[in-house]
Amino acid sequence: MIMEYTSIPIYYNDKRYNVYQNELMNFFIFLTKVHPAFILDKSLKAQCRQFVLSACDELCDMNNITLADFQLRINELLVFLQDAHTFVNIEPLSLYPFSVRYFNGSFYLYSISSRYKNVTGKVITSMGGMDIIDIHKKLAGMLPAENKIKAGITGSHFLNNPSLIKRLGIDGDVLEIVFSDGDRINIDKENGTNNQPDQMTVIKPNAVTARQPMPYHYRIIDSICYFQFNEMFDSYTYQLGCQLSGETPDENIIHSLPFFTEFLEHMIQDMNQKGVSLLVVDMRYNGGGNSLLGNMLLEALNIHLSDIESYRTYIRPSSFLKEFYPFLLDKSAEMNDKTLAEQNQDRRMDTEVPLSKHKYIGKVVFIQGQNTFSSANYLLTTVKDNHLFPIIGMPTSQKPTCYGDIIPISLPFTGTKGYVSHSFFRRPDSLLDEETTLMPDTLINTSVADYLKGVDNCWDWIKRLNYLL
Repeated sequence: MIMEYTSIPIYYNDKRYNVYQNELMNFFIFLTKVHPAFILDKSLKAQCRQFVLSACDELCDMNNITLADFQLRINELLVFLQDAHTFVNIEPLSLYPFSVRYFNGSFYLYSISSRYKNVTGKVITSMGGMDIIDIHKKLAGMLPAENKIKAGITGSHFLNNPSLIKRLGIDGDVLEIVFSDGDRINIDKENGTNNQPDQMTVIKPNAVTARQPMPYHYRIIDSICYFQFNEMFDSYTYQLGCQLSGETPDENIIHSLPFFTEFLEHMIQDMNQKGVSLLVVDMRYNGGGNSLLGNMLLEALNIHLSDIESYRTYIRPSSFLKEFYPFLLDKSAEMNDKTLAEQNQDRRMDTEVPLSKHKYIGKVVFIQGQNTFSSANYLLTTVKDNHLFPIIGMPTSQKPTCYGDIIPISLPFTGTKGYVSHSFFRRPDSLLDEETTLMPDTLINTSVADYLKGVDNCWDWIKRLNYLL
């Protein structure tokens, strides 16, 4: 199911304001009517209004403001929501000829124009004279995130954006990047954006755990079954989404997607036949999808959902949702948009969720990482809060209690596109609501240097564990 971007209503259009000022004011009003954060935190509206009024003053001179500058201001407003699912796209006119990535607390140079030699893969310590630690802190106030890990991941993708570099307070004709080994490069701002980052970091794939280009796959190595769970989406959930929205399913898509239940049945049969004693579920590359696949997996692991504590979902039944996305609502459709209504996750289903006929009853270990997000994070939080199976790896980039279920929107005056959450998800153990990340039971760190060399400390830990079993 593919949702189209829906233009938000016009609530504000003052002739005394320019297009950016009107867009910001209008979007702010829209947020207060749609996003659940304004129901849960009564002080949020006043905080956001103060920011919006100040930002409108900054946006008064359109001669010195680009569209990307404006879109950065929108994202700065969204920081107040503490919701990484809600953001707007940033469309720069040009980019510097490099890209940066974030991994486990470090920023490293991922790609750069071939004019600059022997610097890809190096850890960055400063940019434009500003320490990378200070840059990381500033990114947390400029782009929507729920913790510093997400701020690093998201922010790294924008460190080649001249508008963001300027917003950081870095100025001058030359952008200097300094690396942890003392090496440095200087990029001329005038001509630097005309070159392409055609020199990439070489990342050696791990022989077992390198990410595969498929939503899920497994391989059996001795008595271990390694199951890489990359995406929570399959043919069943695609057809279910079409059913809920009233869309006609595309037969080509139906046949191109696997059925997760069939995959689980085949994997468990193979495990039982080959005497597997340990199942490893690797969710480090999983950015989410449909949480029903998490339920299917737990049932296949002989965990009955009726016997455990689950997430509670609350939706804000706004007028916008009722008009443009009525299929997302059930009984809450008749309720006031100034409240949150608890929502049945299985709303309007005409068929039962398919479950694997085969069960695996044995030892299981889950692996999580910084990119475990959304529905993947929900599954692992359910596992942890119910003490079902051990989890190893690194902290995730999302709060376990969080916002989500996004609707794609566009802004009427500038055409800026983005996404806004309409639901609130409360973790099974609500006493832990304030935690900003999901910590593994066993913390296993990997450095940038080891990551680039294909070293996987989590897999090494698994092999040692299996030896002791």
